[in-house]
Formats: sequence, structure tokens, C-alpha cells
Amino acid sequence: MRWYHKVLILLALVVLLVLFVFFGMKITTVHVEGTRMYSADEIKQSVFSRKYADNEFFFWIYQKMYGINTLPFVEEIDVSYDSLNTITLHVYDKKISGCIEYMGQYIYFDKDGIVLQSMKEKKEDVLVVNGIRFGTFTVGKAFNVKDDTLFQTIMNLSQLISHYKISVDKLQIEDKDILLLSGDIKVTLARKTMYDDEMSALSDVLKTAKKEKLKGTIDMQNFQAGDKIVLKSEKKKVTKKSEK
Repeated sequence: MRWYHKVLILLALVVLLVLFVFFGMKITTVHVEGTRMYSADEIKQSVFSRKYADNEFFFWIYQKMYGINTLPFVEEIDVSYDSLNTITLHVYDKKISGCIEYMGQYIYFDKDGIVLQSMKEKKEDVLVVNGIRFGTFTVGKAFNVKDDTLFQTIMNLSQLISHYKISVDKLQIEDKDILLLSGDIKVTLARKTMYDDEMSALSDVLKTAKKEKLKGTIDMQNFQAGDKIVLKSEKKKVTKKSEK
């Protein structure tokens, strides 16, 4: 075989390889799982924003060299290469403790008070905190608050609300009290450092009240472990004996 025949065969193989990479390795099916903060389309748009990123070969190179493009509320994305043209994106959301309304925006923060993002959209099932006084803020850094002690109290309370899966829509800071708004129920708490006993006892009461569609108020300003929780409602009272 003459040398130019070998060159032609080699060139043909290179062309076939290039055609295979560009057309045979195109990602046609993407499964997205794990996220509650974003839709599958939003995740895909972010992940495949780079040029030729919808190709498995280039996507793998981008992943190894630069990592995967993520959105503000995404902690990490793992990729499973299911087949030649199919991948699965396993999305792990960042844990959001709450958000603060400010000048028509919602400023989202994590359990450490770090600002995650500011946007006009209110994410579903995220606690809204009103009444915190703060100065400037920067995404990726902690709030510059006027009262650090109060802010740490709010951080602790928001974590307990999440831990006990308590349905709370808003947390309102007032002069001497903290109000929790859960649907048509208002809970009054005294200002202090820890609320473990209150939140543990409150969880079941609010679940019952929500199930029965009750309206009313709960005063927990002087609550002690073991006390009964009384919901003052127009329909009836729901009591719960908390465990010590």
C-alpha cells in the first residue's frame, strides 16, 4: 500500500471520528432530579449554556476543566452518563433558611445568614422575615445587621422551623415580641435566644389547626416546657400537652 493511500485512510478515519463526535455524541435526553427550587428547563439552560455543551464529549471536557454552571440556589450537580446520548443531572439545592423583603426584592439567606441571591420572585415554602434592620448586603457574604444578637436568634428560630417542618409563612419582629404567621394563625413569642421547647410543642398543634382550617392566636410569651398550648379560635380550642 502506497503512502498516500495510508494518508487517505487516516484522513477518512479522522473525518469519521469528527463526525461521530459532533453528531453521534449529541445529548438528546436529559433527566433532572433532586431540585425543588428550579424547573428542569431552568437547570438545563444553566448547565448547557456553554458552546457545544449539549455534546457529551465537550460537556465532559467542560465538566473536568471548569465544573458545571449552576444557579444561585444550587449547591452541587452530579452527572450520570446513562448511555451515549442520555445523561441524568442529580441536583442538590442549597438550604435556604428564609428571605427578607427589601425594596421590592426578596433577599434569600442560608442558616449562617449568608446572602444567596436577591430577586423579585418569592420562592414557594420559604420563610419571609420582616423587621430586621440591616445596612448594605453582598451576595455570598453575611448580612450587615444592626442587631447581631437578634439576627442570631432569628437564624436559630428559622432552623428550628425547618427542622420540625412547621408551616410558617412569615416571621415578624416587633418591639418586644416575635410573631409567627401560619395561615390564619398568629403565634406570639417572647424575645430570647433559644426556642427548642416552643417549636417542638408547636409543630403538632399547627398541623392539627391547619387540617381543621382553624383561625386564631397562640400566646407563647411565657411558655415553659410541659405547658399546654392553647389556640384561641372562634370555632374551638386545640390543646397540646408538650413532652418534657
